[in-house]
Amino acid sequence: MRLGLSTWSLLGLEAGAAVRAIGEAGLDYIELWGEVPHAYPSWAGKEGIRDALSSYDMVVTAHAPFTDLNPATPFQPVKDAIAETLESFVEYCVFLGARVVTVHPGSVHNEALVSLAEDSAASTLRRLVRAAGGRVSINVENQTKSASKYYYPLASTPESLYSILKKVPGAGVTLDSGHAHASGEDPAEIAWELGGDLTEIHLTDNSGELDDHLIPGRGTAPLGSLLKQVSGRDVLVCLELNPHRYTPEQALGAVPAVRRAYAGDSWDQRR
Repeated sequence: MRLGLSTWSLLGLEAGAAVRAIGEAGLDYIELWGEVPHAYPSWAGKEGIRDALSSYDMVVTAHAPFTDLNPATPFQPVKDAIAETLESFVEYCVFLGARVVTVHPGSVHNEALVSLAEDSAASTLRRLVRAAGGRVSINVENQTKSASKYYYPLASTPESLYSILKKVPGAGVTLDSGHAHASGEDPAEIAWELGGDLTEIHLTDNSGELDDHLIPGRGTAPLGSLLKQVSGRDVLVCLELNPHRYTPEQALGAVPAVRRAYAGDSWDQRR
């Protein structure tokens, strides 16, 4: 199992320092957090991040920015600006040698607009796949279901995720175990349904209520069965741990602990 860590888990560190900390820990791969103050092109600097990465033999993936960027918006002027911003980020990731760019498909404020929002998000995602041109994979991430009647995240149910995926040929999936568990879904079942479309996992834990981004094993998500489901497949497994709860040392130390727990098959046995 190829394990990595998101630089979001080290959000208190400057972007280059986060890259070096993950590299020096000898991890298999790194996910660059594409938000300010980390790997956003105009903030962190293209050359500086690439130079930091060049010192280590790690697979590189990236999480596209999503703050104020809603691919599901029905408002055309905003939609074009969002698509252009994300296309620019894809080019940035190609420059950095990334293998995958994970994108949140966005949300809508009214249940009656979900179908329209899926079409809007899918059109933006198709633009990103074309912009990537096979140089980097564009992955859709499942989101957390909301109890609010004014907020409907797309891909927060398996059906919505599969619907979007059908509309975006060439896209893959990054499955967030915490998002699935907090939404009342079994991430292992989703992984089975996705088959070869699943290429990356964001591995986090929670109690089944909130997306807490806990260290695996600290919540109730059935993570052992998820990892068994993808055993032997070319699926990257990235820890995205809450930087407001864990220190950089705790986040970095969680990776070998997860590897030992999975090897010992200990998570699901204790439930």
